[in-house]
Amino acid sequence: MNLTLAEKERIQALVEEGVSRSTDRLGKLSHTQWGVVSSSTNEIPVVRLLSWFNRDASEHVAAVLRASEDIPTEAMMIFSAKGAQAVADAVTRPWAEKMKALPNLVELTIGEVSNILAQSVIGALADQFGKTVILSVPQVKRGKKADLLAAALETYDGRKDVLLMSHVELFSSDLAADCSMVLVVDSKTLHNLVRAQPV
Repeated sequence: MNLTLAEKERIQALVEEGVSRSTDRLGKLSHTQWGVVSSSTNEIPVVRLLSWFNRDASEHVAAVLRASEDIPTEAMMIFSAKGAQAVADAVTRPWAEKMKALPNLVELTIGEVSNILAQSVIGALADQFGKTVILSVPQVKRGKKADLLAAALETYDGRKDVLLMSHVELFSSDLAADCSMVLVVDSKTLHNLVRAQPV
């Protein structure tokens, strides 16, 4: 897509704004104060990202959400298994006794946390450009980082899609975890939206 530096900075600012929006919703979910920050939001070739992820063979937990209207988007949040467990423990602590029997508690929690993050980020983009984006229910899977990414990118088309990756850190009094947030956005749509408004 070849965004200009100013346009990349604008998209990065919107992603960061969206991530910061998620703190209140996460706080209400877990009854604790959260801090969430994103950094290093960059457009990145899919081959390079897969190669980078392939260096980590440990288990990860990923949630994928998709939108087809107005701004066709795919959002993926990838946590290490250890990080996913830490997030699940922090979020469910107020209801730990009631929820500990659920066999897929980590997956359910990561799905909900990823939904909050994705809705907040995509919402920031949609609000900026006066669009409406409705994301699907998150699909959560476990596996190697590169395998999870490859499976999520089955419909990725380098001729029409742009891939953005951001490092997201989540922290509270009881938590320090991070995730890789990967966004796949229709290039033409994003290009037209960014070009349509002054930078």
